[in-house]
Amino acid sequence: MTNLTRTLADAQERHAQETAIVYRLYTEDKPGLVDLVKRYVPGATLFYGIGLYDGHVEAARVIEIVGTLADLQSIVHLAGDIRVTNAQTSVLVTWARVSVLNVTAPQGNS
Repeated sequence: MTNLTRTLADAQERHAQETAIVYRLYTEDKPGLVDLVKRYVPGATLFYGIGLYDGHVEAARVIEIVGTLADLQSIVHLAGDIRVTNAQTSVLVTWARVSVLNVTAPQGNS
């Protein structure tokens, strides 16, 4: 087994029980959304889509944040800020527990 494969296998065993919370915020795509998200969290992924809200088609964004249960309050504040700043009727927030494995380079390697 190669060193990288062994390192990955070790990491899988050590972190197999680690869990995180994936938060998703569903909103209309408006300018400045990335800057707004950056105020609340250090990392997120934003997906583009087409949404239907109240029978109307709109450009949509799904903001996905991997965090912990302790992040819920910040996520709710972010959703509220998005709703007010972008004049939204609502911002839907969902969350689910997930298993995580962060594949990184071994120490000393780049």
